[in-house]
Amino acid sequence: MTIDRGFAPPTDRRRPGYVRCARCNVLQPPSPAGQYRCVACGAPLQRWVAHPPPGGPTAPVTRTRPPEQRYLGPPAYRGGHPQWSFGPMVWHEIPPAGDADRGDDPANALRWVGWVAAVTAVAALVAAGAEIWRFSLMIQGRTLVLSGAVVRASDVLVAITALAVGALALLTAMLAIPTLVRTHAAAARQIGLAPSRRPRDIVLRLLVPGWNVYGAGQIVTEIDRTLDQLRVAAQDEEGEIDAANPVSPRAVRRQAAHASTLTILWWISWIISAGLIAAALVRGLGGSLQAIADTVELHIAVDLVAAVVAGLGAVIAFRFAGLLTDRPSEFDSWVVQPPEPTRPA
Repeated sequence: MTIDRGFAPPTDRRRPGYVRCARCNVLQPPSPAGQYRCVACGAPLQRWVAHPPPGGPTAPVTRTRPPEQRYLGPPAYRGGHPQWSFGPMVWHEIPPAGDADRGDDPANALRWVGWVAAVTAVAALVAAGAEIWRFSLMIQGRTLVLSGAVVRASDVLVAITALAVGALALLTAMLAIPTLVRTHAAAARQIGLAPSRRPRDIVLRLLVPGWNVYGAGQIVTEIDRTLDQLRVAAQDEEGEIDAANPVSPRAVRRQAAHASTLTILWWISWIISAGLIAAALVRGLGGSLQAIADTVELHIAVDLVAAVVAGLGAVIAFRFAGLLTDRPSEFDSWVVQPPEPTRPA
């Protein structure tokens, strides 16, 4: 861009009309070609003139359109029509959004955990019976000479039941830990919330010794509260709260915010079991006869409380599975009416 002061204007370019003088600020009237001075003060008029850059094309570039081709018909293939195409398939309806989450439904795993925990409870009761038999033989041995076969049978029964309880307890823990992780996330998703804890945090609360005494009860209580809120929400949608219970829905939701009695009893028994195991391990370090007798008594208590923990755990697992699967259907409140007559009575 350059400023043309009228000294060498292009001969093929007309003077623009209504130009304002830079000195006196007077708007110039239309004037004949070749006059490039102000009519008032005679100062040269300044204009911006655009010149093409050096070395550029001097003639305008015109785009040539390709020649139009005539339609010659569809393409021809040698040897007939090609066989490639989309594979044969049957169209299916898209499953609803709710069915997509059923693949991660932990209800079946919870039932397996419940059955294994129930078997563990029975084995713990048998182990407690074996320890009671051993303790009774110890009492009789203070005044009587015992049969060697009876003592060996008692020892074998105690050893077998102890191994069985340990193996079943380990199997229950292996099944319960991933199932509780899935249940914790599934329960949160059922009420439309994101899981409040990461899977790693849940596993640490269930596995770390000492911490799991509190953490296991914490995780089970959180699952119980969440599923109870889901049950109350389902009853509220169906209008069953006020009909079945005169308590207001707000009071029912307030009760759902607390843990159930079953969960609280399991947590108490879990803490007692951990304390008894620690006491049995410490007392078993003694070598006196009294220490041996006390250890047998503690083993009896450990087995009995373990049976309670496993039994309550089985009931809780079945309860969680029921709360996840037992949903009131949308047709439960429907009433089938008889058809109306087609002709007057």
